[in-house]
This record gives sequence, structure tokens and C-alpha cells, in this order.
Amino acid sequence: MRRKIFRLGASTLVASLPSKWVKQHSLKPGDELLAFEKEKSITFSTMKDLEIKEVEIDVGELNQELIREYLTGAYIRGYEQIKILFKKQESLAFTQETINSLIGLAIVEQGNSYCVAGEITETTDTQFENIFRRIFLLTISMAEDSLSALEENNREALKGIKRRDFDIDIFINFCFRVLNKKGYKDYFKTQIIYNILQVLGELGNNYGNLAVDLINHEEISFREELKILYLETNGSVKNFYNLFYNFKKNDFIVFHQECKRRNDKIKSLNNIKNIKPEEMTILYHLRKINDNLYNLFRLKINEHF
Repeated sequence: MRRKIFRLGASTLVASLPSKWVKQHSLKPGDELLAFEKEKSITFSTMKDLEIKEVEIDVGELNQELIREYLTGAYIRGYEQIKILFKKQESLAFTQETINSLIGLAIVEQGNSYCVAGEITETTDTQFENIFRRIFLLTISMAEDSLSALEENNREALKGIKRRDFDIDIFINFCFRVLNKKGYKDYFKTQIIYNILQVLGELGNNYGNLAVDLINHEEISFREELKILYLETNGSVKNFYNLFYNFKKNDFIVFHQECKRRNDKIKSLNNIKNIKPEEMTILYHLRKINDNLYNLFRLKINEHF
């Protein structure tokens, strides 16, 4: 798509906006746009939400897992109104439960074979930043508390760790929705922030799955080397949070070295003689968590520029 530049007055140059894009965002004279400059390119972004109004979903033939996936997908995509068609009252009950877990959405209309979920609160940039930071803090506390639960052999506490993973997913889905509707405050970083949220979700899932898998073991005990490895891993989760909000090149180099050193340690521990099944479970999940941390490291480098 090409646009000619015209002179307006003595020193101002102007170019027209694509009419389809203007209509899609209901722009009119006097509206303001955000402009982002980067070398040879310039990107314009409207400060209005992307208007994705309504979608209809028939959940009549879907099981509970698919109902959740369909509704969460529509929510993340940014739809302001979701009409849900159902045949069984059980589907309605689970639909209501799912909608209740989607921040800013609620059932606003209900009939015999349908209900409508609508947006009841407007999302703001401040909300996004607060919840984004909260995701980090919840993940850090989840990591630290999971180790305490293992050391105390507290199975009830381990069950709670998995529930907290679900809470983190709720906040991540909200952030996905905001990014799809508004974009990130720095438009060029929207996709990178989206990817960071995805990896943070995987990180929380790995801590949650670690807890669930260990509950199934008759005995939970592990040697000191694994405890140290677990502590170091949790420390790196906290370090990444600090580096994300206060980037220092030297600290970031140290973070990268820690990830590589810990990966080598995990490989060496896999070869320990007489390793117990629960220890293998811990090593398996710590390796996946370490992979998450390395991916976050790479994404942060991209986000930094």
C-alpha cells in the first residue's frame, strides 16, 4: 500500500490514512493517534479499543474442557459480547463458572437455551501494568512456597500450589485480552510482551505440575543437592523479575551464566546412582523451569531494544 506525501502550509507534510482502517476504528477529524518511530518506519496506533463486538458460540456438543477453551479463546481475542447457545443445564452451569473466571466479563442476559456474557468493566493501561506485575509476584511466591511444602511433606499445601497456578492463568488471560484490544503501551513491544506472558504461564504450569506429580508419590524426600538446585532456580525467577523492571547489563550477564551453569548441574544430577523416583520428578520439572527462564532471558533482550 503506497501513499503520496502532500505539502500543507510552509513546512508540514501530510499523507492520507487507509479508508478501511479509518472506518474500522471509527476515526474522525480531531481524533488523536499515537505515532511510533523506528529507523525507516513509523507506526500509527489509535488510542481506541479495537472494536470486536459480538460472537456466537454453540456449546451444545462440547465437553467441559472444550467449553472452557472456546469461551477463554473468545475472551482473549477481545470480544465484548459472547452469545452462548446450549442444550443441557449442566452446560449452562459450567459456562457460568467459566465466565466467572474471566476478569471483566459477566452473564448479562439469560434465556432457556442461551446466555450472553458481556464486558462490564473497561480495561485500562494501569490495570494491565498492575496485573502484569502481580503475575510475576504470584509466580515468585508460588515457587518459594512449593519448596517449603516439599520440605514439610505437606500434601495439602502442594494441592494449593496447583490452584494458585490456575489463578495466575486468570490474570494472564486478562493481559492477553488487553494486548489484543489495546496493544502494549509501547506498540512495537506488544508481541514480545505477549510472548513473555506465554512463557510466564508455562513457568507457573511447571511449578503446578511439579506439585501435582509429587502428590502421587508415596514418599516425598530428596537429597541436599536437589534442595540447593531448587533454591537456585527459585532465586533466578526472582532475579528475572528484578531485571525486567530494572535492567542492568552486568546483572543480566550473570543471570545468563546462572541458567547455563544450572542446566549443566541438572544433567550431572541425572546420573546420580540410586536416584529416587520423586527426585527424578523434581529434576524433570526443574529442567523445564530452567528452559522457561532461558526463554525469558532471550525475550527480555528483544524487549530491551
